Amino acid sequence: MGINNLDKILQLVPSLNYADTKWLNNSVKEKLNSDTVGKVIAEREQTVSDCPHCHSIEFVKHGVTTKGIQRYRCKECRKTFCSLTGTPLFKMRKEDKWLAYAALMWDGVSLRKIARHLKINLRTAFFWRHRFLQMPNQNQPASFTGIIEADEAFLPESFKGCRQMPRESRKRGGGKVPLVPFLISYQRGDQFTYRVMDRNTKENLAEAITPLLTEGCCLCTDGNLSYKSIVSNLDIKLDHKRIIASDGRVIDDVYHIQHVNGFIAHFKEWLDRFKGVGTAYLGNYLAWHIWMRDKGYGEETLWINEALTV
Repeated sequence: MGINNLDKILQLVPSLNYADTKWLNNSVKEKLNSDTVGKVIAEREQTVSDCPHCHSIEFVKHGVTTKGIQRYRCKECRKTFCSLTGTPLFKMRKEDKWLAYAALMWDGVSLRKIARHLKINLRTAFFWRHRFLQMPNQNQPASFTGIIEADEAFLPESFKGCRQMPRESRKRGGGKVPLVPFLISYQRGDQFTYRVMDRNTKENLAEAITPLLTEGCCLCTDGNLSYKSIVSNLDIKLDHKRIIASDGRVIDDVYHIQHVNGFIAHFKEWLDRFKGVGTAYLGNYLAWHIWMRDKGYGEETLWINEALTV
């Protein structure tokens, strides 16, 4: 609604009798209660404490956006901002369809089906997906403690979603497709993390796993000799259990890598519905799967609430 229409409504309020005013009040409350996205954004406005550009705490109100969101101007850098600035939802339109989109994401619906269902452009559906995925992709644990499981997995290299192919297209049956390695790590206590690697080398594996390891932890891996070399070169002391299938899948009834193996199997099965995922976006899909697994499928408002906390 434009500002002029709102002014006209406000001008008519003094002329209303008590019954009409009460009816108007109830209608406004009903509208506010049904506007979940608007409510989340309004609550976000109450938490604005500094400028997202220079982090100065000196700012003043500076009007509202066309959607009624409060704007601010920083006294230090003189830039304007609102409660959505710096979040994945900034400059996203059609907010009335965000919750429906999030519900379809929970179900893993393809982009083309989402675009048809919500009557939005396919490019918009793609843009929204990776905006929503910024939040889980940035909330990865920095280190692990206790018993840690780790194992690498592989997916075919794909340039799906790229505007230009960096190589000539392959014909069907035209040789092997390069595999993209990624590492899945798990801290006992139900916390997963991932790392997509360029190549399956000891150096890349060390770069991926080393930051997660802490003093006194126990690392459980398969029989890959790279892990043995990585652990021997660390400056910290930890226990390393190599799970070799021929010797049994569990050591002392405690040490195994069944959690990460199960996660990888479920992730690949879940990924089948997308008919292939571009390698450039593999990290986003891993973060998406981990986030939904941790949150418990079905809470659409979580996408909106947590996207504002990035």
